[in-house]
Amino acid sequence: MNMIRILVPGIILFSVVKSCETERPAVSWFENEYFTIGEYLNQNQQEYSKSYRLLTEGRMLGTLGGYNPYGEGYTLFLPTDEAIDQFISSHEEYTDFDNLLKDTTFLQTLTRYHTVNNVLHTNDFPNGALKDTTLTGERLTIGLYSDDDLPLYKVNNVVPIVKSNLEMTNGYIHVVSGVLQPVEIGGYDWLQLQDEYTILAQAMELSEIKNRLWWDQYTILAEPDSIYERYGISNIEKLVDRIATPGIPYSDRTNDFYQFTAYHIMRGEFYLNDLYLGTEDYRTLGNERVIIDVGIDIRINPGLVSYGTEITETGDTIAIDYIRLLWEGCNILTHSGPIHAISELLVDEPWP
Repeated sequence: MNMIRILVPGIILFSVVKSCETERPAVSWFENEYFTIGEYLNQNQQEYSKSYRLLTEGRMLGTLGGYNPYGEGYTLFLPTDEAIDQFISSHEEYTDFDNLLKDTTFLQTLTRYHTVNNVLHTNDFPNGALKDTTLTGERLTIGLYSDDDLPLYKVNNVVPIVKSNLEMTNGYIHVVSGVLQPVEIGGYDWLQLQDEYTILAQAMELSEIKNRLWWDQYTILAEPDSIYERYGISNIEKLVDRIATPGIPYSDRTNDFYQFTAYHIMRGEFYLNDLYLGTEDYRTLGNERVIIDVGIDIRINPGLVSYGTEITETGDTIAIDYIRLLWEGCNILTHSGPIHAISELLVDEPWP
């Protein structure tokens, strides 16, 4: 009887333990915090099968499986399988996935372009370009948009992040719904291809600005055609009539037409988050300076020209004596630097 008294509680306890073991939700062996980025992808090959193959053939999986000798870790923008399928279908050079896998030189560049040389949570994303470059040495831009009142991040202004902040021991993964592709076109050439910037694009062509873009990096401040039309300028001929110095070639530095056009190009790469806090001046191609005041708002050439008044939400009237940015047209990524759309004609003195 004493033996039964000892055994029965033990049997009951054993049964309870076994019952708890079967009813308790299983703890995944693949919790993110126990894995490097490379190890996580190894364990989730089925979900990210095509990206896994690209990283393997591009010789990046081993790098993402270790620690960064040059930084705190890595940030990987990981395309979905559907994104890779869309990339192949829109790319004339690759007929199918196996054909893409054979181009290992391209894959090495492509997979490194998706990898940033530091650890970046979405809280670290700027309104502009990442300070840390990809493993190809290039910068990615981040745009914040609204989708049904929910924040939506787009990389390079076109590729949405669909799953963010997957934390690993050596960095983060952000899953994206498109394949990121390095931008090869420069700012001057980008402007020539746009339908809404034809007047400024033609002004740059007439003034032969391209022949003087000797630096690798420059920033363009660009007014859309609709801004020119406010001043009765509907085409390049009317702009020439308004400001060009008669009898002097448009490409001559002494021509007001050349100076007006060159004033739109700042020397150096300045995405919005690269602009200095406070009031700073930035040298342009025409050697004149653009003044930019960065605070709660970004104001270009404050106090130079009066552009009218504005009624605030509280009913107050304020004078607008500065050029504003057209946010949806800012931080345009090009190989030579950004393009920013602006709200008024950019001049270094009151418009004639």
